[in-house]
Amino acid sequence: MGLSDRLKEAAKKAEEAASEHRDQMRQAVVKAGEVADQRTGGKYREQIQKAAAKADTVVERIAGTSAEDSSAEAPADGSAPGKPAPEQPGDAAANA
Repeated sequence: MGLSDRLKEAAKKAEEAASEHRDQMRQAVVKAGEVADQRTGGKYREQIQKAAAKADTVVERIAGTSAEDSSAEAPADGSAPGKPAPEQPGDAAANA
């Protein structure tokens, strides 16, 4: 078995694992984003959200589906699916 065959086999195993554990991987991405946002006091919220969206796209790509096809896609505001978006500084003033 050559190197090329081994790499193809490894890629196939990664795809299968990502498909089987997609939800857990997405939850980990969301949780990591929440923790990072909390620890930075929201200072880097936008960058964290962008990184989380890219990580979610990678998970979906590895799993063999597109992020657009997923009904549980993480919202663009960085909140977890099904959860309200975290209140941003100045939101209360904008709503008043």
